[in-house]
Amino acid sequence: MPQRTLRFKIHQDGRVEETVEGFNGNACNSATKNVENALGEVTVKNKTTEAFITNQREKLKQFNNESNVTF
Repeated sequence: MPQRTLRFKIHQDGRVEETVEGFNGNACNSATKNVENALGEVTVKNKTTEAFITNQREKLKQFNNESNVTF
């Protein structure tokens, strides 16, 4: 399992910049939801390359469950 990291940079003007590492797909959203709610309004979200990586094993399971084809 990869190391999962949340990094916060607090700017002089009060803005908080959050960087999330080690989460694939949309898992970062659930990991940061409570922190973002506590900090206030999120104005910008930029996805990293990790956000576009999906768990192929889970997709294959879902495909098998939804079709008559077995792999």
